[in-house]
Amino acid sequence: MDKNMNKEIEVTELYDTDFPAYFEMMSDPVMAQKTGFEPVEDEQKAKMLFESENDTNKTYAIRLKDTHRLVGLINIFPEIGDNFEPDFENVELGYFINTSYQQRGYMTYALQWVLEQGMDGVSIVEATVDVNNIASQHLLLKLGFTQVDKYDDNLVYSQKLK
Repeated sequence: MDKNMNKEIEVTELYDTDFPAYFEMMSDPVMAQKTGFEPVEDEQKAKMLFESENDTNKTYAIRLKDTHRLVGLINIFPEIGDNFEPDFENVELGYFINTSYQQRGYMTYALQWVLEQGMDGVSIVEATVDVNNIASQHLLLKLGFTQVDKYDDNLVYSQKLK
């Protein structure tokens, strides 16, 4: 899939200038509830999180093509292996999108692009979603993931890439 196929969004790296849009998303209680984290209302704490986005994981920015505004993120985290070292062949997928831009197909497009273009050396991708986040469950199934586990109020989905 060509990352320029979608006329409205593009998948890029995360830029320092993205912080205001990042903070807006991280402090949104509706988005936080859907994605299973607490809203970050302290701007200094949000700045620390923002600065660490690419430290232990790969972060992709989802942005509008016309304004280059950040509207969502996709994170790829290595699983922790048997020897407590990062396992870059088995990764965890995390993602969220600004509530104002949901239900437009943006995340479907962006995740599909990342799965096709951004997973060099990856064998298995997993994603954990809240049992009440039906839209995210449908998204993962649409992209070829299968449910492999359930614990507490979470569902675990997996996809083999190799």
